[in-house]
Amino acid sequence: MRFLKAFGIIVGLMFGAGIFALPFAIAAAGVFWGLVHLLIALCLMIFMLFLYAGVIHYTEGKHRFTGYVERVLGRQYKKIAFFVTLVVYYFVLLAYGVLGGLFLSNFFKGNYAVVLSFLFFGVGAFLVFLKLEKIALANLYLSLPLFAFVLFLLFFSFNFLDLGNFSWGLSNFSFSDVSWFLPYGVWIFSLTAFAAIPEAHDVVGSCELKKFKKVILVSVLLSALFYSVFIFNIIGISGAQTSEDSLGGLSGIVNREIILLGSIIGILAVFTSFLLMAADLRDSFRFDFGFPKTLAWFFTIVPPVLLFSFGVQDFTRIIGLSGSLGMGFIGTFLVLMAWKMKEKVFFVNSKATAVLSVFAVAAILLAVAYEIYNVL
Repeated sequence: MRFLKAFGIIVGLMFGAGIFALPFAIAAAGVFWGLVHLLIALCLMIFMLFLYAGVIHYTEGKHRFTGYVERVLGRQYKKIAFFVTLVVYYFVLLAYGVLGGLFLSNFFKGNYAVVLSFLFFGVGAFLVFLKLEKIALANLYLSLPLFAFVLFLLFFSFNFLDLGNFSWGLSNFSFSDVSWFLPYGVWIFSLTAFAAIPEAHDVVGSCELKKFKKVILVSVLLSALFYSVFIFNIIGISGAQTSEDSLGGLSGIVNREIILLGSIIGILAVFTSFLLMAADLRDSFRFDFGFPKTLAWFFTIVPPVLLFSFGVQDFTRIIGLSGSLGMGFIGTFLVLMAWKMKEKVFFVNSKATAVLSVFAVAAILLAVAYEIYNVL
């Protein structure tokens, strides 16, 4: 049961909002580039998550990201780590709230997205105040319908699928047209689950590291598989009309009930991700800085709501900035921590891991550069 809870925590965060950006990115770039970037992102994220699991496993005490940075790299890095983590987490939580309100508004006539975003924040705040075990179970149960919907959409939409909608993206390839690179950053964002790893490790306890890595591996591969099925569904139906949120392109092709079901999966996807990210930030306040539980909860929930209240509601820009900053910062620090603990953490010989580490940092910084370029 412990490993099932850990699986629910990781998948609950990983299989999230990125699912709605992937079809549009791959439709724009072509299937070939979508598969290439999936393979690169998959290898990169498994490697990085394994490194983080090793750092957590061999570091004494219960911490979160900033705490591990302090224990492994030194106190001087802690404030930098916490400040950047705080900014990234606040904007990610804000993005989930904005998107949650948009999905909820699909069930009503009129524009109630802002009010419904406040409702989303309110329900999320209540659940984040609960104990970790209850959050883990909630994420496990909320993740199951996500997988079920993807399979349902594949079955229901089979008669609407047109393989002619898939472009390989090779005939008009040009380095001046960056659309071929578009899926890379989206895949990285979609397969990221750094915040879930400490939470999942807390649940499984001091088990063998190999067993914990198996949980991570299954979570990543299963998420990637269902992402791929969803992409096949959406592009197969919508083709060139695939919209940025995936659901808009289905309008007029499938009935409204299917779009509403898509909105349900959207709500579940962002809500499970919101819970895990908020719980990780809350526990960072508690375990790394000694905040009381209520005060840690307050400083986790209130800032994103205030940002939303002040009009920071551009979902695309929020995700772009938080994703580029988060991946560049967290990924680089993970490699530095793993290198500092290489006698314990490295799972292959030092020379091979050194090459992999350099590749990982370069790949992450490449995604950062693209996201910054794309936003600006």
